[in-house]
Amino acid sequence: MLEKLKQVGNAAKDAVTKTAVLLGDLNGDGKVNEEDARIAAEWAKKQAASAGNEVARLGHEVVRSDLAKDAATGAAVGAAIAIPVPVIGPVAGAAIGATIGAYRNLTGKSTSSGSTPPKSQDTHAELLKLQDLREKGVVTEEEFQREKRRVLGN
Repeated sequence: MLEKLKQVGNAAKDAVTKTAVLLGDLNGDGKVNEEDARIAAEWAKKQAASAGNEVARLGHEVVRSDLAKDAATGAAVGAAIAIPVPVIGPVAGAAIGATIGAYRNLTGKSTSSGSTPPKSQDTHAELLKLQDLREKGVVTEEEFQREKRRVLGN
């Protein structure tokens, strides 16, 4: 019985070792070592940069949104109106104005023009997308350069 338990234990150990090598052997040399850790770190760095670019792109979109424009307009008006009122003050006035601006936007009573973002911002976003595709290996350097020229109008 003890011999059978040892065999089962060894089989489990071998299975775990093989699974660890399958998952951790990133360079295909049959073992998990510092080189695999370096490869994993580089991959993580690229993914973090890609995520950072996406967050920046989304942040730019939010800033350009009508909701943000209406809230900022409301905050400016609220702060200006509240300056002479000592009890409220400009900070509270700005908060109240921003809330009113956001409410007006969400209820469809927005004062924003609804215009599209300037072409330079669209160009920047498209170039960031192209760069991300190139870094991920989806497009070649040649394809990237061709699309970059197209976006820039050259």
